[in-house]
Amino acid sequence: MLSGKSVKNTVLGAMLAGLLCSCALSEQGQKPETPNHSWFKGENYGTEGANDAELATVAYSQGKFEDAENHVIQALRLNPRQPQALMVGALIYEQTGRLNRARQYYEDLIIVGGEETSILGTDDAKPASMAEIARKRLRRLNMMQSEFMIEDKDGAMTFNISQEAAARQGKSAMEEALFVRQQKLIAENKASTDADVKAVEVLFTEGEKNIISRFLILNELAEKDMITKQEFLAGRSANIGGLLPLTHKAPAFGVDKPVPSPDLIIERINSLRDAVEARAITPQEFSAERDVIIEAILPPDPRFRMQNKAPSKDILSAAKDIRKLEVIEELGLITNKEKAAEKKAIEKSLGLSRAEKAAPKAKKPVQTQAPAAAPTPAPETKVQQPEKENKTEETAAPALLVPAATPPAQQPVSSPSGATQEEIQVLIPEVTSPF
Repeated sequence: MLSGKSVKNTVLGAMLAGLLCSCALSEQGQKPETPNHSWFKGENYGTEGANDAELATVAYSQGKFEDAENHVIQALRLNPRQPQALMVGALIYEQTGRLNRARQYYEDLIIVGGEETSILGTDDAKPASMAEIARKRLRRLNMMQSEFMIEDKDGAMTFNISQEAAARQGKSAMEEALFVRQQKLIAENKASTDADVKAVEVLFTEGEKNIISRFLILNELAEKDMITKQEFLAGRSANIGGLLPLTHKAPAFGVDKPVPSPDLIIERINSLRDAVEARAITPQEFSAERDVIIEAILPPDPRFRMQNKAPSKDILSAAKDIRKLEVIEELGLITNKEKAAEKKAIEKSLGLSRAEKAAPKAKKPVQTQAPAAAPTPAPETKVQQPEKENKTEETAAPALLVPAATPPAQQPVSSPSGATQEEIQVLIPEVTSPF
């Protein structure tokens, strides 16, 4: 015989067990609203969910996003590691504007994608690693959701990036250019090591590296037909003082600030192109943001300018400045004449060209005496030697005066450095930009 207390406990236990069973059955029969993305590394799901993943792929290719999403949810409920379901689900959520969930799927796919390949999500419809596709699309997604440029209190457009963030983005434009330069020297059988590259890098301050990177990025954009020659020239001529401070006007304020990597900027413009093709933005919106990006790199019409670097007053600093000029020329950013003019200005600041200035002053009186000495008849024995001296001065003087007498119109000069348009044209990439 059971006591009343025992009967009561038995009944309560049976009721609790029934309630738990009903909850479990209801959970098995009800489709979850969102897939479960938590898994254990040691858990093996095998091929579960593969059938629903294939059905999701077919539905997605037919534009039936709702059906595709239902199959994705079912596939991931059976196997949270199903890579094809993760890929289709991420693309669906990206297409339907649920970007945070798409980001979550891409992050999961980077972990579990492994060696799986797919053509879904690629730009050229060629098979690629799912993990690599996810990385690329996640980066593009983060870029589209983030603010790329900011406007400061003066209205200037600058990139919203810190020095630390720029360093984390991989190789900067200058680092990549120095690496290419190193490989070129090796190919020409000239000694070049990693230590040489580091020695070149330490020549420049962080601000100078940022300025050089901006010029290199502008050059790369021109090479990839993303800007016109006119845009290249406008940005270069307005800010060339950042590379040649003693012979040109100071560059735009802010060009010494960190700049994103070239790949990120190019990817941003390509994403804008894709958005235009997908009619996500209008061509006017695309053009407006592209113009802002170019203005943020090297403003063609700066409102405010920096203060140029003061000339070096000691020989060691001047030698360092001349070495910088050589590196900048090797990177293809300045012409030989621009380099020569800047070098002359550096030497002038040290007083190294005083002897050159004194030489023409000593020759001027001799030039004025030459015409008077010629018609004067005098014995050969007394005048013969002075005539030889005057003739040498007469022949040398016109050679020195020819450049000054040449009209400027015959040699169009684009800058105080003396570089002509033809010489600067060599630095401009051959582009056929559609913009």
